[in-house]
Amino acid sequence: MAEFEWINSLLNKAGILAKGTGDDAFVFGEYLISADMSVEGTHFRLDWSTPEQAVEKCLLSNFSDINAMGGRAKAILFSICMNKKWSKKIRGKIADEVVKVCKKHKVRILGGDTVGGNTGVFSVTVFGKTNGKILLRSAAQNGDDVWLAGYPGCSGTGLKLLENTHGECNHKLINLHKVPRPPLTLGEQLANIKGIGACIDLSDSLAESLLHISTQSKIQIQIKEKLIPVFPGVAKNALLNGGEDYCLLFTARKSAEKSILQLAKKEQICKIGEAKKGSGVLLDGKKIEAKGWRHF
Repeated sequence: MAEFEWINSLLNKAGILAKGTGDDAFVFGEYLISADMSVEGTHFRLDWSTPEQAVEKCLLSNFSDINAMGGRAKAILFSICMNKKWSKKIRGKIADEVVKVCKKHKVRILGGDTVGGNTGVFSVTVFGKTNGKILLRSAAQNGDDVWLAGYPGCSGTGLKLLENTHGECNHKLINLHKVPRPPLTLGEQLANIKGIGACIDLSDSLAESLLHISTQSKIQIQIKEKLIPVFPGVAKNALLNGGEDYCLLFTARKSAEKSILQLAKKEQICKIGEAKKGSGVLLDGKKIEAKGWRHF
């Protein structure tokens, strides 16, 4: 059973217990709550990344979940399985970086748990709030424009460069794989624009994220390859299927375009397609399948 099939089976079995799930974060009262893990050997390798980079990547990816819902991270629970082989110096660097990143983004550390094991694992539960409307994956409508904030495929291309050079290469795309740069204030700004529809961050891939919005909004999404922004050096196959970029993909009514273009003066934002009646995702008129990262 594949990853998303397993998740869907759990949700179907849970029924009312899982009501409200399916977005980047869960809406609980006035809070947005998300949980995520970062596993050594899967999400980071300390022979390629520094402990500081591994921690920052983990935290930023969690803050991005709140951003995709139109909010801003306010507090975290940080738990860790400490690899027993990690030195005292590495453990100290991890602690220092958690504090440094949270201080920079004004996020409180509420607590967590610490255990030891044969593999390092960071586990983060993040709490956020929004002062605008909550952005959901299910809010796209027929006639919406489809917008993308950021460059897809950077992290995936960087990973391939790392694999091909065995980590012995310093390249901007590699650095974007080690530490992504999500637009962490953009979601909150979008939440205050009238006419914004669905929103999701690109944790898996552009294709996967488009499919999530299409499925949950019960809408067809048509995009054009020539409109997708390409960062120099990004591989074509990574453009659609590379993960861990944490760009924001969102839809909006035509009336919101002027406000979005105002934000585009400070952020990389461009229109890549349109939402129509129907189902699935079309790239230049041809249906595409999601081929993003799968854990199993």
